[in-house]
Amino acid sequence: MEILGIVLSIPVAFVASAVYCFLVSRFVLRREVLRRALWLASAALMILFGIEVTLLITIGALRSQAIVGPAFYAAHLAIFFLGPPALANLLILPRRRGATQWYWTVPLCTLFAFVLVLLQVGVSEALYGVE
Repeated sequence: MEILGIVLSIPVAFVASAVYCFLVSRFVLRREVLRRALWLASAALMILFGIEVTLLITIGALRSQAIVGPAFYAAHLAIFFLGPPALANLLILPRRRGATQWYWTVPLCTLFAFVLVLLQVGVSEALYGVE
């Protein structure tokens, strides 16, 4: 049953990414303060994602949670839910001309969401066991 949820996450992520990317390209690009704030928050979240992946590769989920504490899993869940929108913001919102169009960003966000689903399954199983 778990594999069905993983497979169904792909079309759900595609639709959610398409809606989010379209809305960002239509409403956020025109508001400079909001554009900058979202871009900076997204950059910070992607840096946290890099730190998390580095921790998971080097010392694993159990030792990462032992070192960081309960905030590790909370941060992991925040990255899981906010990761694809953060990637979309980083691709759509740069100030320079020729920034990625929203429809090119959707497949990348979908792929990133799938990677995050697989990472979530691995971390949850490492921390709480297989159910």
